[in-house]
Amino acid sequence: MTPIKQTKVTGEGVKGNCLAASIASILDISISDVPEFEEMAKSKWKKNLACWLQSIGYSANFSRNASNGFCIAVGRHLDGILHAVIVNAGQFYFDPNPSNEFFHEICYYIDIKKAFYG
Repeated sequence: MTPIKQTKVTGEGVKGNCLAASIASILDISISDVPEFEEMAKSKWKKNLACWLQSIGYSANFSRNASNGFCIAVGRHLDGILHAVIVNAGQFYFDPNPSNEFFHEICYYIDIKKAFYG
């Protein structure tokens, strides 16, 4: 896991790419190699994430419980904005936002793992 800061921060018509930064961090890849999920419709980004991950040999599990290792936590700041960060065994580990504020309410976790095909 290589911490990668987001390159776009939410504000004034810009959608932040904290999820892309978190995914890049977990996968140890460049943020530029991650699709711009923040630009996708709410109804489509999860399916697109699953398809993209599958294309590179990974899978994602969405859960209310954190995994034992590194995973992505998605939560809300007090202002209501959704944000993605890295947790390790359920504890805050790395915030890709330059503010390093994390958030106050965890909504769900995304556990990204190498896919094994039988």
